[in-house]
Amino acid sequence: MANRLKHLSSIANDVVQSCALKLETPVEKLVEEFETTWKADETAPVGHNITATNNNNNSYGRKFVEFCSAKVLQTRDICKTIEEKIADGSFSRFTFDMMLAWEMPASADEESFTVID
Repeated sequence: MANRLKHLSSIANDVVQSCALKLETPVEKLVEEFETTWKADETAPVGHNITATNNNNNSYGRKFVEFCSAKVLQTRDICKTIEEKIADGSFSRFTFDMMLAWEMPASADEESFTVID
């Protein structure tokens, strides 16, 4: 079963999982690489145990989604087959999911939109 990051929304987790598959890299390695380069506010938390405000979760989640997505978009495979990926809809789907994940990166965001019967 895929490793889900509890502080990310389901769509952000899906994008991260998709990026990991495309890059043939474990999610944990992406997290580790991202966290060693992330230069946010000194007080922003880093790691899987984020307990700060929703703004910090959004900042971390948003930047992590951007990081993973950029790594995929920079691969030569995407560039070589862009016309094919546009034609079959996979590029549009991936970029649409990226946009949704960027808009709602944190699990707390998702909970605020959950409808209770």
